[in-house]
Amino acid sequence: MEKSDLELIEKHAKDNNELDRLYKEHIRLEGEIEALQVLKIRSPEESKKLKELKRVKLAGRDRMEEIFQELR
Repeated sequence: MEKSDLELIEKHAKDNNELDRLYKEHIRLEGEIEALQVLKIRSPEESKKLKELKRVKLAGRDRMEEIFQELR
């Protein structure tokens, strides 16, 4: 995430519950994704979960970007 985005989150997270929630979820998803990506061999279920986590993370990131546009 870009420094300017992190600055916006830091500045507005207290006032914008959605932004705060999305950022916390983004951090959580990054951790889960990283944990699955380090596995050299993934089961089909783990591969499916990894794809779903990435999809959810991207959707959240897209929504955060919309909020950033409103705040800029």
